[in-house]
Amino acid sequence: MNQVFYNESDRIVWEEDLEDFIPYKIFDAHVHFWDDSFLPLKDPQRNNFVNSGLQITERWNKQMFPGRDFDYLVFGMPLVNADIKANNEFVVSELAGKPNSRKNRLVTPECKTEDIYNDVVKYNFVGMKPYRQFSTTGDINQCRIQDFLTHPQMELANEMGLFITLHLSRYHGCADEQNLIDLEEYTTKKYPNIKWILAHCARSFTYWPLQKAINRLRQMPNIWYDISAVSDVMAQYTLLSKEDHRRILYGSDNFTANAFHGRYVAMGRFWYQIGTPEYAKKDNIHTNSKPILAIYEQLLAFKHAAQLAQLRTEQINDVFYNNAKKLFDLKSM
Repeated sequence: MNQVFYNESDRIVWEEDLEDFIPYKIFDAHVHFWDDSFLPLKDPQRNNFVNSGLQITERWNKQMFPGRDFDYLVFGMPLVNADIKANNEFVVSELAGKPNSRKNRLVTPECKTEDIYNDVVKYNFVGMKPYRQFSTTGDINQCRIQDFLTHPQMELANEMGLFITLHLSRYHGCADEQNLIDLEEYTTKKYPNIKWILAHCARSFTYWPLQKAINRLRQMPNIWYDISAVSDVMAQYTLLSKEDHRRILYGSDNFTANAFHGRYVAMGRFWYQIGTPEYAKKDNIHTNSKPILAIYEQLLAFKHAAQLAQLRTEQINDVFYNNAKKLFDLKSM
């Protein structure tokens, strides 16, 4: 996958449904920078993702979000066999000219805390980005947080007051009892200085996980959420209606998860990434429209959820920019 296509249906949805809704200043709190050169030459994961640095990301946003001004929270791509050091250095070099953008250091359980500390000090990383793919248990589906983010790493993050962008594992995501127990312990007792950003609405791609977990999550200090890649209206509505909107951040997951024509479809408690089916590529007796980019599906879901939750314009601006401005101490430019 090396390019993104923009079609007429995308343009119509932007101009008619989104342009008047999306604020002009945006902080995207979930962005991956990546290049296939960080993988071994014959690795089968090559060409699965768009090679994306700052220039390509800015070009994408200029087309998808015309007239908008962006800053970012960026991290590398958490792929097994990838050169983590090279990916982290790539993120540093790409963001050199973006003073109001921030970066997390990609970490695996093998990363030494001394090296993480040195990189935070030298390169101004504001946090860490672990991922379940690196679980020491070998089970990426049912692992606990501590299985892919070690306690010494969390101790360092606590001492330095770092952010951790967390993609929860376990089948029920944020509704999993073990995840909730761990987060309660980490946020209130063991690591009270870590600032947790729970990615993908706390990994709630359907209505159910957040509906079950939100009353406990909202009691935990130092937790924020990004809304990246979630196109289920009820998941976003639950977050917007039950949580303090000041703890919610816009995020896109840029090319990694939202650069295809399709969406993340919820079917009860099941969800799946659905691309454009073959029949939709042909003439259809029901409509002459075509599937749109998943990023627009996410934005439409947020718009509808915001309407249901009766968010005011200033609250929508908070989610897209002002919350991040305060959280990351962004300077007025």
